[in-house]
Amino acid sequence: MKTTFSNHLYDMCYPPGIEYHWWTLARNRLLANILRSESGGTGVFLEVGCGKGVVVKSLKDCGFNIHGVELANVEPMEGAQLLVDSGTDACEWAIERRSQITGLLLLDVLEHLPEPEEFLKQLESSFPKLAVIIITVPTCQEIWSNYDSFCGHYRRYTLGMLDELATQLKWKTKSAGYFFRFPYLPMRLMSLLGVDRNTQINPPTKMMRPLHRLVSAACQLEQALVPGRIRGSSAYGVYYTDRVGQTQ
Repeated sequence: MKTTFSNHLYDMCYPPGIEYHWWTLARNRLLANILRSESGGTGVFLEVGCGKGVVVKSLKDCGFNIHGVELANVEPMEGAQLLVDSGTDACEWAIERRSQITGLLLLDVLEHLPEPEEFLKQLESSFPKLAVIIITVPTCQEIWSNYDSFCGHYRRYTLGMLDELATQLKWKTKSAGYFFRFPYLPMRLMSLLGVDRNTQINPPTKMMRPLHRLVSAACQLEQALVPGRIRGSSAYGVYYTDRVGQTQ
């Protein structure tokens, strides 16, 4: 399935320094915790639709064996050049490389697809040792905004929709939950009032980075304390294929 951001969209959504933004910091920490619990640091992971490699670089720096592939011909960020294959379809990797992968990450990818089930089936069949799939998506249609339209989203998800998708694919749900509850309420209010979001994401200045780290820490604390079924602006799901026992 061919779907890409334009280079212009990548520049707007992933400008230099975006790795210091509170949203990026908090999500990267969540993903590191998930990978640590799922692999103990021993799995071989591939992020499909990795963009400039912001997540890939962060997780590599945490010690994970991870690479990224991006369909668009985008320039990877500094430090991720050797980790990201851009202008490449993951399903067209050489079979020798695909056979090494035990886990896939699809991070804010499914909302860009009109028919995600077919795309996921193709991925599963293309990676013979695939055991775990980690997904994140934007959630809650009631906070749909101009930003979703700008980014080419087809929908915002719920946990129920992710559960249904996993059932269709015959995947076992290991864990799933909402996150980013703090942004949900202001986003809901903006939606009710018809207030547009800024489509240009600005990275924090050096002076503002400590504040972003503080907000990120608050999001991590929220994630640890708040039940996963309480709605937030994003959700994650960890799924096992029927090959999980073959890779352990």
